[in-house]
Amino acid sequence: MIEMGKKRKRPLGIIPSAETRQKMSVAKMGNKFHLGMKASPETRAKMSASLMGNTHTLGLKQSPETVAKRVMANWKGGRRATVMRYQAKRRLLGFIPLNKPFFGSEGHHVDTEQVIYMPQALHRSIPHRQSDPNSMAKIKAVAYNFLFKQEIEAAIGRPT
Repeated sequence: MIEMGKKRKRPLGIIPSAETRQKMSVAKMGNKFHLGMKASPETRAKMSASLMGNTHTLGLKQSPETVAKRVMANWKGGRRATVMRYQAKRRLLGFIPLNKPFFGSEGHHVDTEQVIYMPQALHRSIPHRQSDPNSMAKIKAVAYNFLFKQEIEAAIGRPT
């Protein structure tokens, strides 16, 4: 088997024949654009004109007002505000566990009070959020099925 190089177009170890090299040479004849070639003054003027007014690509400094506008447009309140928004969603939720936590489990609220512990991979396998009733119905069904299966296995005497 011939080993392929990372950036090569043809496998290592294959040397083109003299005839193939001659064909490649003819195909490249007249190609004016090589790496390291400098652009003519006319081309440089055209490139400069196309970038006029675009301070970001030219690397020029922007005015403090422009920088402030860009920062404020993208600012979401920082880490503290993000944490507060996250906690506000869960502030009204109670905590009555319906089963015991186990290693690798996460709690899922099936309503405002009750929590079912289920494996983390199972919990995260269905994307869900409180504002989406369809995804919440799916994850609740999975959580109740897991709880029911866990109770059946406990009644039979088998570990989960």
